[in-house]
Amino acid sequence: MASEIWYEIDNTSNVKHLPGVVCIGPETFCSYKNTIQASIDAFNSHVKWEGMWDLKEAENRLKKGHVLFIGTDKEGPLAHVWFDNDYLYNMFVDPRREDGYGATFVKFCLQFIPSDTIKLYCDDWNIKAQKFFEKIGFTKTNT
Repeated sequence: MASEIWYEIDNTSNVKHLPGVVCIGPETFCSYKNTIQASIDAFNSHVKWEGMWDLKEAENRLKKGHVLFIGTDKEGPLAHVWFDNDYLYNMFVDPRREDGYGATFVKFCLQFIPSDTIKLYCDDWNIKAQKFFEKIGFTKTNT
C-alpha cells in the first residue's frame, strides 16, 4: 500500500496570463461538459488508473464547492487540476504540451485560490509527481 508524502507551498504565485485556461465551477459545468470529457479522455489515453473521476463525479465535486481548471490549446485539453479549498489534487499534464507548461499552468491556477498556503500529497511511488511539485516550489511537510 502506498504512503502519502505531503507538500505545501506559500501561495504567492503571480503568473500574469496563460491563454486557454478555464476555471470551472458548478454554474459553468454545463458549458464546459465537452471540454471536461475531452480532458478525462486525454488522461485515460495516457494513464490507466482505476480511481479516475468521470463526468458525473466532476459535477458532484463542483456542487460541493471544488474548482476545476483546464488548460487548453487549439487541439484540446493540455492539463487539468482540482482544488478543494487549499488542497490541490488530481493534476494531469498531457505529454504533448510544451516544456514548462505544467509548472506555469499550476502557478497560474494557484493565484485564483484564496488560501495563503496550498497543500497536496503524492503517493510515495510517484517520483515523477514529487519532482514536479518540488520544482514548482512545494516543500515536504509532516501533514
